[in-house]
Amino acid sequence: MKRLFSLVLALAVALFSFVSVFAHSVRSSSGDASVYVIHGINGRDLGLPSSSLPVDVSVNGACALTGFTFGQIVGPLALPAGTYAIAISLANASQPCGNAPVIAADVPFAAGENATVIAHLSAASAPTASKFVNDLSNPGIAKGRVSVRHTAAAPAVDVKVSRGARQIATIAGLTNGNQADAVLPFGTYNASLFVSGTDTRALGPAGFLSLPKRLTVVYAVGSAANGTLSLIRHTISTP
Repeated sequence: MKRLFSLVLALAVALFSFVSVFAHSVRSSSGDASVYVIHGINGRDLGLPSSSLPVDVSVNGACALTGFTFGQIVGPLALPAGTYAIAISLANASQPCGNAPVIAADVPFAAGENATVIAHLSAASAPTASKFVNDLSNPGIAKGRVSVRHTAAAPAVDVKVSRGARQIATIAGLTNGNQADAVLPFGTYNASLFVSGTDTRALGPAGFLSLPKRLTVVYAVGSAANGTLSLIRHTISTP
């Protein structure tokens, strides 16, 4: 029972951060907010036997997401400006959103930006959440925009991007909760993450595409100490 309480408490902390980021991070401008939500916490990093860590999410009393699991992406959610009552609970297959909420909050949304909120681990392995603004501006003819986002329980990393045998770029010292952006010609690339300032590979090489009129986002998630580092890829169309 003590272990179960600890797991629920850890989940509560993660989801509280998750909701709090929503409550404070959407800027005002014309039109609805466009919001993506990513579940980036591996259940094994909270001591569970499975990575999935399913949760249910209700919005204004209606069950909006059921069995939302690690690695899933939802959105874009077109949300008019306003305040939304959001409740998050451990998943209940027989009665969706029927469990007592782990977190219940009234969350205001302003109009305007395109953003992603991802629940993930901090550098110190604590459940947290980060919000990233998605740059959907035109990268130019036959070019795509790429963003690598550090959301893993891992130290600072150097991101090295290559195409075939040729190294294209190195971004040094990327830390948890931050991103490195680039505009690349259309094509296939590989990204590798190294412990900053060393030749110790933390993750990769992992392939990705730079596509015209697309923002390609690569999230590093999981825990270096637990051996659960992995990538979540997300592609967003640009105007």
